[in-house]
Formats: sequence, C-alpha cells, structure tokens
Amino acid sequence: MSNYLAIATVTTGLVRYLQGAVGADVGNAVVTSVRPDGPNSGVPEVGVNIFLYQATPNTAWRNHDLPTRRPDGTLAQRPQIALDLHYLLTFYGDETLLEPQRILGSTVRALHARPILTRQEIRSAVAATPFLVGADLADEIETVKFTPVSLSLEELSKLWSVLFQTTYTLSIAYDASVLLISSESQPQLAQPVLEPVIQVFGQVKPSAPVEPDALAGLELWLRGDAAISYDTSGAVTQWSDQSGNDNHAVQGTAARRPTLLRGVVKGKPAVHFDGSDDYLAIEQLNYAAAGAITGMTLLALVRSTGADAQTLVSFDRNEYWQVGFTGGGTPGQARWSTRPQAGATNDLNTPGSLADGRWRLICVRFDATATPTKQVFVDGILVAEVDAHPGQNVGSGTTRFGFVGVPSQAASFDGTTGGTDFFRGDLAELVLYDRALTDQERDGLEQYFIDKYA
Repeated sequence: MSNYLAIATVTTGLVRYLQGAVGADVGNAVVTSVRPDGPNSGVPEVGVNIFLYQATPNTAWRNHDLPTRRPDGTLAQRPQIALDLHYLLTFYGDETLLEPQRILGSTVRALHARPILTRQEIRSAVAATPFLVGADLADEIETVKFTPVSLSLEELSKLWSVLFQTTYTLSIAYDASVLLISSESQPQLAQPVLEPVIQVFGQVKPSAPVEPDALAGLELWLRGDAAISYDTSGAVTQWSDQSGNDNHAVQGTAARRPTLLRGVVKGKPAVHFDGSDDYLAIEQLNYAAAGAITGMTLLALVRSTGADAQTLVSFDRNEYWQVGFTGGGTPGQARWSTRPQAGATNDLNTPGSLADGRWRLICVRFDATATPTKQVFVDGILVAEVDAHPGQNVGSGTTRFGFVGVPSQAASFDGTTGGTDFFRGDLAELVLYDRALTDQERDGLEQYFIDKYA
C-alpha cells in the first residue's frame, strides 16, 4: 500500500515516461501536466499535456480491506482506499506539419508497448521531484497499469465542457489502475486467548422430505413431470391435477395455450407462459361462501424475467386471493393478496425483485388464527409477514373459479378473466393446501423440492 503522495507520483512518473518516448520521436515535443484551459494555462506549443480529471473507487478492490476495526473500535488492519485515475491527454503543435497527430502516435505506441510504470521509473521520479520526497509507490505490490478508454462523442463533449472557454484539441483518455492508498495508522495486535471456551453443538440435520400427497388438505398438485397433455405443437391442453381431486388446469383455445419445455430444471420439464395471452383454467375448485378460507398454503417453483405486473394463480384478489408479481416502480416483487370477509384487500410484497430469470421456490401461507396471519417464504427463508385482517377468514362470498397465469373474475369455470397481467415465465410445480401447514410440514415439503430439483 502507498501513502498520500501516490497520485502525484503516478502523474509525475507518467510525464517523465512520455517525455522520453515522444521526445525521441518529435525532438521539440514537451510533456506537461496542467489544466488545459487555453494557451495561457501552460500547455506546450508542441507536445502533450496530461490532465487528471477524475479519480474513482476501484470496483474490485474497494472492500478488500474490510473489516478495518474490531467490535470494540480498535484498529484491526490499516484502512486502504483503492482508486482508478482517469487522465485526459491532449496534443499540441503545428497542424500543417501534423505534429499533434505524430505526438499522439508516439504516445499511444509507448503506452501500448509498455503500459506500466516500472519501479525504477517511480524511484527516479521521486528522487528528481522535491515535493515527492517520502513517496513509497515503488514499494507497492500492485503495479500501476494504463489502459486506453473509448469515450463517445457525447462523453468527450461533456468532458471538454468543464474547461472554461477552451476549444477542443486532439485528445485521448487513459485509465491508471489500481492505486492503493493506506492510512498511516498502525493496527493493534489482538489480545491473546486468556481462557479457551469450547462449545459443542449437535449436528443440524435437514428435515426429511415429505411428498405433497402425504399431507392432509391437498387441493391442487400440478407437476411438470406428470400427466401433461399437449397438442402437436407442444402447447398444453391439460395439466392434470395429481391431488386426486380432479382439479385439472385446462385450455381449450389453441392460441391461448402455454407450451411444454423439456429438461429445463434438473432435467425435468416445466410449463412456459409467454406473457401475451396464454393461461389455464382450473376445473371444479371454487369458492362461494363468505369466510370460506380459514387457512391455506401454496408452494410454487417458478422463474420469471417480466418487468410488468404478473399473475401466477388467482381466485380474484378482490374476492378471495391471488399470488403474482408486482410491476410499476418496483417490478418483480412476489405479491400475496387476500380479501377478508370485511374490509379492504391486503397485498403483502417481498422486499426484493424475484423476476431475475432464476428458479425460485415461493411459499405463501395464511392462518386466520395465527399472529401474523400472512407469511411469504422464498427458497425456504421467511422474507415477509404481516398481521393482516386478524381473526377474519378470507373470502367475500362471491362465487369465484381460478386460473393459472391470469387474474380471475370468473363466476363459473373458465369464465371472465380479470385483466391482462399474464404470467411471463416458467412453472415447474405447484401445490395448494386448504389449511396452513405447520413449520415442520413446510420444511418437509421444501426438502422435497430441494431433493427433486436441487
């Protein structure tokens, strides 16, 4: 790591390096390092000027020193900041003799042939420059490397616009990376162990996997690897329910059928919804009584990249419930919507976007007698919960049938859809229970998904 003189050392070293290179090619060329604000700023009549216009944190190294302090505030290691230096090189001379272009060619040739400052060059620059006495850049492990930067015309115009009343001059930009500047503070040695404390913890074993049909209350079970009927084009006509309740998901209109994708998740198939107008209508399963739902649990293995509002499963969020994804300002959050017997619909969103093209295991749970009443789990982790409409069951009493892939307002099987928030993504498996599963039961189901889909 280097001290506070490192930045000035890089600039000085670059000036001396290029002076030797361009001076040999264009004898009267001079290298300077001033702000190129015009002819009176000190730029050479013939030569190149090096202007450091910006310094930015280096992405790869910016957190390399963390943590720098212990919980008690004492210094654990010397803090360092990693910087990239951004230089603008401008070229001057007699345009009729093409001196700026010749100097440009000499400069880029030199920096491409050897795009680093050697340790000997740095030591020579420090020895020849009084204000750099004490600079230790030459002892840095990382050498400073120079890389040309491709700036668009707009970026170049913005850069030159900060130079007051200065006409454009032939120029090129270079980055110098990486520069590690450290604090002079010395860390304290950690205190030795005075009394060892040994603790033994029992081995944490994962829950045993539980097949969905081994738990009571299973209403709907759609598996991508079982009982899917499709036409000659691969479009799904029926996704058969494996719960034993014959709540099959079907689509009679060819143009609205999702497609079957083979081998997309651990060699197993999934159903793809394109987000335009395809969906499946759920047979038989419906709600028609106020407060019909005292508890429920749904797990779905899905992936999506849609930025618009989407619906995965719906029995009308304004009458019963709906699971989908948000759109608008924060797209891709999983949304778990329920309508109580009395009052407004509650929407519970996950804190982050899940529409990133990755497979996600989403679990939503409702229990009118619990606190909180609603929970959302993502990949086995509780990410959102709320005590929504406590003590109230879900359901207004209006008859509603359900859909996979589109909002529902259907008062009869395959009836009215509730908008155009179609699902855009893939669904590998979905299970629905008419009760709130216990934590142990949910853990077992999640282990089933882990073992099956890894």
